[in-house]
Amino acid sequence: MEYWEYNELFEAIKEDYNEFLSLNRGYREAIARLVDEYWNLGKIEDVVVDTAIGEILITHDKVFVGTAERITKCLSMFNSLDAKEELTKEEIADLSNRIKKVLEGLKKVEMDYNPYAG
Repeated sequence: MEYWEYNELFEAIKEDYNEFLSLNRGYREAIARLVDEYWNLGKIEDVVVDTAIGEILITHDKVFVGTAERITKCLSMFNSLDAKEELTKEEIADLSNRIKKVLEGLKKVEMDYNPYAG
């Protein structure tokens, strides 16, 4: 990862999410701002970003279907071999476990089909 350390990126996303929430505009806007802020950083960074956002989303009662589909698609395509140049073995193992939890969690949350709700 060129500009971020593995754990640093997860922490930055969580901190920014909480900061965006403090603006009292709702979790949907906070998620949208995270996507806007952190999207397209690099191949592995994007997987980390989607994993971190996915971890936040699976704590919600409802998740917008488009966001869930995009994250599911990205995380389902993750190949640990692609990360071996950028992450340690421990980080790859941690990321793989987190991805699995997010993918399982997204199957369990209720999908919201209204992009303008809440």
